[in-house]
Amino acid sequence: MFNYDRAMADTKSHIFTNVSQSNINTEYDYMFDDYGTQVFPSDLVMKVVFSKREITQDRLVKVTFAKYVVIDNYVELIDDIGIVYQDYSFAIEGREYLQKKLEGVLDRE
Repeated sequence: MFNYDRAMADTKSHIFTNVSQSNINTEYDYMFDDYGTQVFPSDLVMKVVFSKREITQDRLVKVTFAKYVVIDNYVELIDDIGIVYQDYSFAIEGREYLQKKLEGVLDRE
């Protein structure tokens, strides 16, 4: 006779998908800014664009990159990278940031 409990407890059994409560992740990686702070729809997120010039192999190379941080981490970001490299910055709503991150738009910028 088929033993349902034994089949569910067997990790090598392929009859059922064994889902453990410890494997369920309620937090999604799209809900965090570049500093690891959770972003809520009501937050303001700063997009800060930096522009650095580097000399590599006798050539001047301009490197432009952007960071997204909540307002609380804005000063820390400027301290880490440097205000002299900041090109421009502007604020977007947390709801818009989460939507763009979920769609993958921010990865293509």
